[in-house]
Amino acid sequence: MAARAITTRWYDHQQHLIGRWHHRLHQLVTFNAHVDHAGNASAVLLAHDLAIYPETVILARTLVTLPHQHQTPHVHDAVGVIGHGLALTRLSPTASDPLTTYLGSP
Repeated sequence: MAARAITTRWYDHQQHLIGRWHHRLHQLVTFNAHVDHAGNASAVLLAHDLAIYPETVILARTLVTLPHQHQTPHVHDAVGVIGHGLALTRLSPTASDPLTTYLGSP
């Protein structure tokens, strides 16, 4: 649940993986024409969970394998491991980012 909340917030706030997700949404709409017909909910609403699912799974797997040491060096190391798992060259969450909050919570 934490991973889904984090990736959903990242999506909603256009952070970290948004370029990848927009590309994935575009592909979903392009290759599934029935999704974009008049009268249907927008493709973005229908495909949101599909677009963020792979990174949500990766984040969830990484979070459950992290040691539970809530210390500043641990948070920095965890962010590096998570960034690597998500194939990001740089992941630098702000203090208000839900990932930072999750990692820093006891």
